[in-house]
Amino acid sequence: MRHRMNSAMQTAILAMTALVIGAAAGHAELLGANAKNVQTKNLRVSAASGPGKSLRIDHTRAQLTIAAWDKNDVEAEAVIEVGDSDPEFIKEFLNGTTMTIAPEAGSLVLRLTSPMDKQERGGGGVFRKIAAALRSGRWDISFAARVTVRVPVSQNLDVTNAFGNVSLSGVMGTIALRNESGEVRVNGCGGELRLDNSFGLAAVADFKGPVDIHDESGEVRAERISGRVGIRNSFNLVRFSEIGGPLDVVSESAAVAGSGVGGDCVIKSSFNPIDVRGVAGRLEISGESAAVTVDDARNDVVITSSFNPVRVTNVKGGLRVTSQSAAVTAQGIDGDAWIKSSFQTIMVGRVKGRLTVDGESSAVSVNGVDGDAVIKSSFKDVTVSGVGGALEITAQSARVAAADVKKDAAITTSFNGVEARRIGGGLKVKGESSSVLAEDVGGAIDVRNSFKNVVVRRSSGSIMIQAESGAVEIGEIRALSPGSVIEVKNSFNPITLTLPAGTEIQGTARTEFGTIRCDFPVILKGAGGSEEKSVTFETGKPGVTLKLEGSADITIRKSGSDKIKSLI
Repeated sequence: MRHRMNSAMQTAILAMTALVIGAAAGHAELLGANAKNVQTKNLRVSAASGPGKSLRIDHTRAQLTIAAWDKNDVEAEAVIEVGDSDPEFIKEFLNGTTMTIAPEAGSLVLRLTSPMDKQERGGGGVFRKIAAALRSGRWDISFAARVTVRVPVSQNLDVTNAFGNVSLSGVMGTIALRNESGEVRVNGCGGELRLDNSFGLAAVADFKGPVDIHDESGEVRAERISGRVGIRNSFNLVRFSEIGGPLDVVSESAAVAGSGVGGDCVIKSSFNPIDVRGVAGRLEISGESAAVTVDDARNDVVITSSFNPVRVTNVKGGLRVTSQSAAVTAQGIDGDAWIKSSFQTIMVGRVKGRLTVDGESSAVSVNGVDGDAVIKSSFKDVTVSGVGGALEITAQSARVAAADVKKDAAITTSFNGVEARRIGGGLKVKGESSSVLAEDVGGAIDVRNSFKNVVVRRSSGSIMIQAESGAVEIGEIRALSPGSVIEVKNSFNPITLTLPAGTEIQGTARTEFGTIRCDFPVILKGAGGSEEKSVTFETGKPGVTLKLEGSADITIRKSGSDKIKSLI
């Protein structure tokens, strides 16, 4: 009787066959020089074909080499080796191994079959021995095959192989390669390629046309491909270079590295580094827990990542980075840049467009932005210099330093100091429990803070300061146009104002407990009682309006003068 094998037996045979072929792959002889009782069989078949015709290689389990030649024929040669302790078994096994090529459904079909492939048992010693091996778990049978196939250059291919390596070269057609548990290498081919592999390298080089590669748990290499490339893999490196069209990579837990993409590029991976350089089109990267490096991107770049550093340099378009708990470095961005991260340092330089940074608990360092800059952060230092437009900083419990801003600057923070230097426009500061230093501000100054000192030097516009429980010092004023206003209100600490000699002033000064002193000749308009001291004064000509109010000493100095007199 002849019985069909059940699925468990088929699976066991496949697994055992895989072990044998895998072990043989590295030897000059298929089964190795030390194998005992090995016999060999050579097979050769051929058939007429032609340009544009199709060849299907059906479910081989072999080391498979396919190459183009200048004939319109398909020719296949196979070397089969079988090893076992029983020479008669080997002979029967080889007798049952055949290779055929025949027309089928409009294509040529090449088949290599052996007792390993047949789904039956009984009827001979080969099948009885295979069945016994399955029952006992003792597998002494060795089987290996090497098949070389030559095809016309313009040959369509449909190849299915397992447990062996596949090499393809020189073929120009529609190509489908499916392999399992082995390496696949495609070199110097063209047309259209779909490659499916698992547990081994998939490498495609010098291909003219589109390529799709799926490789489960296998490394992927794609080099010098003129068309579109799509790659899907997992747990192993993806490497690419010189891709003429768009590139789409979806990987799981794999490193991705490459350069030279002629179109758009989309990369998705996780838990391993992503390194991309030289992309002509739009670049989009999604890397969960992946370090990301980008250089020489000639269009927009969009990055989503987490927990590992992001470094982006030399982008001709705009940049958008959304990350979590990751350090971000961006240098040389020709368009706008938008960056969001947390808990790690954000460093940005040489942005030609507008910059937006959202960094929760992140130290932020910015140097060289041609457009406006908007920065939000907390608990770590924010340092900004060289902004060609306006600057807006909103920080919580963070020290802020801003310098060389061409237009207006607005800064909000708390519990740490603010330093603003060389601001071309106006300056607004809100600082809860923050000291403030403002130097070389070209426009109006508006400061509201508490519990810390305010120092203003070399200003050129109106000044308004509300400083609760903080001393205020204003000096070295560069220019005050007529109609300017200096208004200061504070408590429990002195106000000291130094004005340029010759300044015409008018206005009022009032203190609860201190003394009012003025170095300018003024006309007093009135004085308060003993509990509150106030004066209204003017120099006789329209000029700068002073509104000074506090609860400690108020001093108005003339620049360069050492003498000062008390008014009250």
